[in-house]
Amino acid sequence: MHKAESIYVHIPFCKSKCPYCDFASWANKEYLIDQYFNSLIYEIRSKCKVYFNNGSWTRDHGPLTLKTNKNSTKSMVQSHWSVPIRTIFIGGGTPSLIHPTYYERLFSEIKKYFIVAEDCEITLELNPGTANIDYLKDYKSLGMNRISIGAQSFDESTLITLGRKHSVCDTYDAIEQIKEAGFINFSLDLIYGVPGMTLESWERSLNVALEHKPKHISAYSLIIEPNTPFEIIYNDTRLLPTDDVSYAMYELICSLLKESGLKHYEISNFALSGYESRHNLNYWLQKEYFAFGNSAHKFLNGLRTCNLRSIEEYIKYPNIEQITEFPINYSFEELMLNSRLNKELDIDLLFKNTKRNKKELEKIISDMATNGLLKMSGNKVSFTDKGMFLNNEILLKLM
Repeated sequence: MHKAESIYVHIPFCKSKCPYCDFASWANKEYLIDQYFNSLIYEIRSKCKVYFNNGSWTRDHGPLTLKTNKNSTKSMVQSHWSVPIRTIFIGGGTPSLIHPTYYERLFSEIKKYFIVAEDCEITLELNPGTANIDYLKDYKSLGMNRISIGAQSFDESTLITLGRKHSVCDTYDAIEQIKEAGFINFSLDLIYGVPGMTLESWERSLNVALEHKPKHISAYSLIIEPNTPFEIIYNDTRLLPTDDVSYAMYELICSLLKESGLKHYEISNFALSGYESRHNLNYWLQKEYFAFGNSAHKFLNGLRTCNLRSIEEYIKYPNIEQITEFPINYSFEELMLNSRLNKELDIDLLFKNTKRNKKELEKIISDMATNGLLKMSGNKVSFTDKGMFLNNEILLKLM
């Protein structure tokens, strides 16, 4: 029986494609929405028959495909109830483009195979400029109770640099409509380290964000991803803020948001107590989860797989999955994911995963504590704000 308590659903449609984005999303393909949801429903239905009726995966020529045990007599109702679903996350793409009737179909299908907990956290990602009060009210009536707004910035010039099609006023309007529709729990996504951004403009943007009293803020450093327009535009890294400037921006986030009562619970995430993203915590705590839709990554029964990336290919073959090679070492993954959380780690976990001898590792940890990257407390170690900013570099040195 599965242990997963979370479901991720991918919606790949966008009004426009941002030049820094490498997610599996596309603009001008809304004509495929009907076909996409038909395949999404088919994927859920057919895979759940495998999950709950002793079916199996076969691998003849690379991709995984489904094979249902036709002799199984176990009923869906008897087999799906033992582990309630506690989080559902609808991401993209721009899920807020989709008419509520599609989500009504989606939830109806999900509830055939899963018990959805009464207090299930159901998140929908929304881009400013696509907020629709009628849609939002219907989303709320369907059980959605958390909205994640891709604001990115409250500075117009930064939005232009990022290639965003919405304005700051669009974000204001989206927040007002979300509140009017009855949503209490909403999060704001922000990006820092953007070319042309100053510490002053970033501070103003953060202060405006806080004025709207979100329950949660995610703040991410801009990453120049391969095969995106930004890779070409910013091939000269001198056009990007220096590491020192980016760290000053990160330091500002940490101090301002803590002063406003938002707990820094993960490298890039801050929340009022009780409003941490339960769905994302599942990822960082290495828990299993279902995932449906193109390019959706699933972790079930110790196996990580992903669906086909192309919308068109997914529509044709919604049941084909590829095994993802990461992670090679689950203990290292445990360390990597746990290190993202603002909590203490057992030093034994470091000893278990490092190639270094104990004396060498202790010296590295001591030096990092002296340099303000780590904090020591008995047999526990934790990252400072600066250490969290340099998380990847520190892990590589510790390994």
